[in-house]
Amino acid sequence: MHTWVEISKGALAHNLRQFKFISKDAKLIGVIKANAYGHGLEQVADAIADTVDYLAVINLNEAKRIRAAGVRVPVLILGYVEENKEELQWLIRERVELVVNSLTHAQRLSKLLFESGEASELRVHAKVDTGMGRMGIMPEHAVGYIKQINELPHLYLKGVESHFADVTNHPEYTKKQLAIFLDIKYQLYREKIEPPLFHIAKTEAILNFFESHLDAVRLGIGLYGLWPDTKLIDRVALVHPEFSLKPVLSWKARVLQVKDYPEGSFIGYGCTHQTKRKTRIAIIPVGYYEGYSRGLSNKGEMLIRGKRCKVLGNICMNMAMVDVTAVSGVQRADEAVLIGAQKHEEITAHDIAEILGTVHYEVVTRINPLIPRVVVA
Repeated sequence: MHTWVEISKGALAHNLRQFKFISKDAKLIGVIKANAYGHGLEQVADAIADTVDYLAVINLNEAKRIRAAGVRVPVLILGYVEENKEELQWLIRERVELVVNSLTHAQRLSKLLFESGEASELRVHAKVDTGMGRMGIMPEHAVGYIKQINELPHLYLKGVESHFADVTNHPEYTKKQLAIFLDIKYQLYREKIEPPLFHIAKTEAILNFFESHLDAVRLGIGLYGLWPDTKLIDRVALVHPEFSLKPVLSWKARVLQVKDYPEGSFIGYGCTHQTKRKTRIAIIPVGYYEGYSRGLSNKGEMLIRGKRCKVLGNICMNMAMVDVTAVSGVQRADEAVLIGAQKHEEITAHDIAEILGTVHYEVVTRINPLIPRVVVA
């Protein structure tokens, strides 16, 4: 393999233990949408299936891939599915649950199941928009609409959920969201509507807003050993000094070629880098097609033989060039680390996100899914 992504099963297990300790008795929903945040859907699902209560995905395709891989833990689809009888019947057979975002959405599903002659019920979670400004039922309609959803034939109301906008930086707004959600829960209970699962907490809230844990928590970015916000590191340490996360993903490649260039040579498209001395360059078989952003041109670094090597010139579609002048003995097939550790050095997804002016979520999810994901200890 010229390039590959390593997924540490040990790091996944460590992170799950850490979050289970904090979330106590709440059910744990492992969020593996978007190809498990770029880590590899089937690989992560298989690695954590025995430890979580649910897996959450974004669409039907991801749910089907999990079942095809032999993973049998209950699955919750957070996004939409194609609304046809065959797909809905598959959801019921395979113990896959679905988020409904409006009364009309639920009514369409109920009607299709009725027309199909399906005797069983589709398990659904009603989503309420308590302030995210995205999908879901508006709070003022939530109790009335959820009451109607609960009465629809062929649907079983398994849960009610919402989503926080920004736990770390907007605590008062977060408290307001939770208050809205809890009020809806209280009103539903008064109507004798008591679905088993109320859930609103994501990784940030698991770590820093304990009263929001409720019946279940949704563990996303933290599962992969990445902090949702670095401000949380010190905050969590005050309450849980033993808490730690281990990054799960490492991205590696093999050096394709090593070449010497004289002073004054241009490197790469656009002639954006000109050597100021005799320079030895290693060519790495990773470019923006593979998910190594062009924004790292003349800015990024890779690790080779335990040393930081600067990217020179523009990132190409399938290749990048790095300066290995100061690294002794670099040769073809040497390992280059794009994300991860090598000897005493480390490049994190957060480091790359800082250079690009984005979030580390984007860095890892944009790694091309065709690149092999290899599970390691």
